[in-house]
This record gives sequence, structure tokens and C-alpha cells, in this order.
Amino acid sequence: MTRRASQPAGSRFTSARRGDILSRVPAIPLFVCHANCCRSVLASYLYRQLCPGTRVLSAGMDRGEQTSDRALAMLAWWGIDAAGHQPTQLDRDLCDQASAMFVMAPPYLRRLLLEYGADLATRAYLYADPFTRPESFADREYTVSDPSFDERPVRELVAEYAWMRERAVQIREALRGRGQPLVPAAGYLELLESVDPMGH
Repeated sequence: MTRRASQPAGSRFTSARRGDILSRVPAIPLFVCHANCCRSVLASYLYRQLCPGTRVLSAGMDRGEQTSDRALAMLAWWGIDAAGHQPTQLDRDLCDQASAMFVMAPPYLRRLLLEYGADLATRAYLYADPFTRPESFADREYTVSDPSFDERPVRELVAEYAWMRERAVQIREALRGRGQPLVPAAGYLELLESVDPMGH
């Protein structure tokens, strides 16, 4: 995960917008990456493990053919069997089922709003840090790196991506109205418009 920008003091998610999420009970997060083969798989299965009894969705902007071996190995290290996962194509119906969408990179977030509706900006967030308002997307800021083709030992990948376990719990607490408030894409649309929606 790249270094994140700090958040200016008055850019927090407003209580009214938080109410929009909390009015949907139970809250259902949707995790989105490029192909639903690795990053969103890691996020969704970790969320399911660490927040039992919750419904969780995941999808890709362009559905891949099969789950990444690296994702399966990393999840297995954490005691999770994701062998039955089948990549899913993102669509508007999935977006409507979700209380909040957590996206793995700014280009995917930009594309999601263009292809599935600008109205989703009030409940769409950058997974790398959904609690701050970005000031820049230079140098892949707010992008979660894809470990699919990383040939390092699994133990090293697990150590590097251990922060995703904490993120799962933080998101669950935010969706319950506790902990840090979320900052939606609606709060930085002008900055987001500078992002190439076909990038990665």
C-alpha cells in the first residue's frame, strides 16, 4: 500500500451522510478491484473471517478467469479457504445491494462512477484509506498494490498485507457508526476527475 495523504480538518464524512449508510441494516460492504481475482478477494474473505455473521460482496471492473494463486496462499496462511471463489463482474445491481463500496485504486473508483452512476459517489471509498480526504493521486497514492505476480515467499506477502486485517475491522466499525468516519468520493470529485479511468 502506498503512503497516504493527510486529511484536512473539516473534510470528514458528515453525520447526515453517515446516516445514509447506517439506515441500511445490516450494512453490506462491496470490495472492488480490477478482476476480482486477488485484492478484493483478500479484502472480502478477511472481512468475513474477522467480522463473522456479516454479508460481504466482492467484484471486479473486468472479471478475471480464476482466483490468484497468491491470494489463495495468503488467505490459507490466515486459515481461510477461498478455493471456491469465482470472480464476479461488477454491475449496477451489486452496487445497489451494497451499503458501501471500497475500491482498490483511484482509476477503478473513477471508472465505477462513470460506468455505474455518479450518484454512487456518496457511498464509494478508497480502500487504501477510506478515512482521509486525498490531496493527490501522484505516485500511485491510495492504490493497493496487487500481489498476484509478486514472487516473494508467502510469509513476506502476509507480513506486508497484514494491515488489511486491521482495515476489515475498521470498516466494520465505521459501518456501525463507531470509530473513524468515512470520507466518500463525493468529497473529492474534482481531484478524482484528473484520474485516467482506464489506468491501474
